[in-house]
Amino acid sequence: MRRKLLLLAFLSLASFALPHTQGLLAQGMPIDSLMPRLFGQFPNKAQLLELRNDIPNYDNQRVWGLAIGDFSNDALPDLAISLYDIKGGKNQVTVYFFQNIIGEHFQKMLERIVPYVASPIEVGLVTEGSVVTIVQKSADQHWFQQGYSLEDGDVVLVDHFETEKEDIAGTKPRSIGHEVYRNYESLLTRETYFTGKTDEPIFNSKYYTFPSYRRLKNVYPGYGYGMIDTTQSFITEGLGFRSNSADLAIGQAVTSYDDDYIYFSISVRDDNIVTNMPKDEANDRVSLWFDTHMKGDRHILSKQGGFPTFRTLIDSTIYNVTFILPSAPGKVTRMLYSSGAPLSPSQEEAMKSLKAMYTPDSTDASQTGYTLRVRIPFAFLGFETNPVHTYERTGADPFVNETDTTVAPKTAALSNLEELPSIGFTAVVYDIDDASRPEEVTVQATSNFKPGDPSTMGTLILEPSTKFYGEVSPTYEATVKQGLTGAGF
Repeated sequence: MRRKLLLLAFLSLASFALPHTQGLLAQGMPIDSLMPRLFGQFPNKAQLLELRNDIPNYDNQRVWGLAIGDFSNDALPDLAISLYDIKGGKNQVTVYFFQNIIGEHFQKMLERIVPYVASPIEVGLVTEGSVVTIVQKSADQHWFQQGYSLEDGDVVLVDHFETEKEDIAGTKPRSIGHEVYRNYESLLTRETYFTGKTDEPIFNSKYYTFPSYRRLKNVYPGYGYGMIDTTQSFITEGLGFRSNSADLAIGQAVTSYDDDYIYFSISVRDDNIVTNMPKDEANDRVSLWFDTHMKGDRHILSKQGGFPTFRTLIDSTIYNVTFILPSAPGKVTRMLYSSGAPLSPSQEEAMKSLKAMYTPDSTDASQTGYTLRVRIPFAFLGFETNPVHTYERTGADPFVNETDTTVAPKTAALSNLEELPSIGFTAVVYDIDDASRPEEVTVQATSNFKPGDPSTMGTLILEPSTKFYGEVSPTYEATVKQGLTGAGF
């Protein structure tokens, strides 16, 4: 994937090496020089002429990236273009997304300034399926790409891929690379660490990232919210005992918080719920694992000697709570806990506020699963207060409603994940189909989880009130604001 990433950036320029145009490549190509090529995809000349009105300083713009594809998913080709203003004198290009409206007009869906380091060629564009991707270089050994789709008038961030290398000092200096892929729709995340010299993988991790929003907050469509997994990807044990997704699957898992607690709602598909057995391990149950290590990269213990040592052993920041499902709907009374270090008196006291409610689900008198709702005190996890308070933004944005976000916030509300409070988190579901054979257990997790190994846990991000997991750029936001202003609001 690293090679593919760099190739896309190169092709954004190489694709313009048409006959008799190589001399123009030093500054890019005028838009009009591409009209014969564009006319093959957009035969309505009047539609192409609209670009003169839609693109400021049209005659000064030079094309450095171009992608044509159906990223609005309406069976018509759309246009993405990267332009450099030869009179601007800045290390930046402007990227435009234009939606093709019934082959007659272009609707400008996005206009974004994208900086580059040394050359406009560092910003590339490509379309694949219904996603258009911006490829960008931000440093000598740092590239990233972001994929977008058009959904109901909004430009929505679908996924993000980032790769970088770091030189590690030591008696024998080494270089280490790090890749991360985030999908904001499915919440799936993949991370890989690799040797900088040979690109050989040295550590892989695959997990779900849970964005946790303030309780009762309405999350605008397009931002990451909850996860669903009916696949076999994270069946970590007993796959042969699972007949299908009705036997075991996570139907939905979401999380939220308030000042004192973090909340979880986990719905599990299960056609045979086993409860009320005297031995804990003979019952269906759900286990929540937390890693409250918040400084630096929680996967890496150290980089001494020029090579990373990964954090694969339980330490004092690890907590686990297991909920044994009861035989009847209501409060869960059988709970087990463990921690990497003895609990303090305040943590012991906080445990009294830890609560869970169980609700079985059925259709036509047949069991289909259950929902477990859990409340975990931040104090039990060793926090004096909800850590999100430290990250709350101080300046209010008049166009971001702090309590009701059914109106989309500005793109600036995109989370900078390195600047937000995040902890390790994995939910593990244990499914027993035969109470007399508790060893025949199927286990599904929200990461490629191995008990006792914190490096295999997923991530939970506490989103401050004005932050969201992902990015949404409302196309009609300016029009709505103008209308509201004109109406006296």
